[in-house]
Amino acid sequence: MGVQISRQIELAAQPEQIGEVLADLPRWPEWFALHKGWVDQVPARAEQGTKFKHRVRILGVPGEIEWKVTEVEFPTRFVLVGKGSNRTGAEIDFKVDPQQQTSLVEFVAQLKGLTLKPFEGMLKPWLEVRAERTVSALRTRVEGFDAR
Repeated sequence: MGVQISRQIELAAQPEQIGEVLADLPRWPEWFALHKGWVDQVPARAEQGTKFKHRVRILGVPGEIEWKVTEVEFPTRFVLVGKGSNRTGAEIDFKVDPQQQTSLVEFVAQLKGLTLKPFEGMLKPWLEVRAERTVSALRTRVEGFDAR
């Protein structure tokens, strides 16, 4: 049960540059379209087992998601699993595949839970728009990469 979307984007950057952007949690608001604010102190970096909470607004309804980084193979794979209110859940999977001069980034997101079932028809197009915003902002963030 749930809604799943995916996007692929080719970026003019090496996997290490992209991995640094994905792992830099304090800078997620610059490119992750579902992010609406932090709930608690944000960890500096996404590493295996890292947990954090952030605010979201889904179909106009505010909520919080508690994320756990379940898999990291820096710089090519980041998997996060989230728990929301009312037994809802989310999963995000970023894969970075090096090409000759670029990298191909695949972004897969899933929202699930019984309380979302009645809204799946509206949820998919809404999530598609956020995915487009995310990959567009990720392109801007990565291709304008500054090593902090």
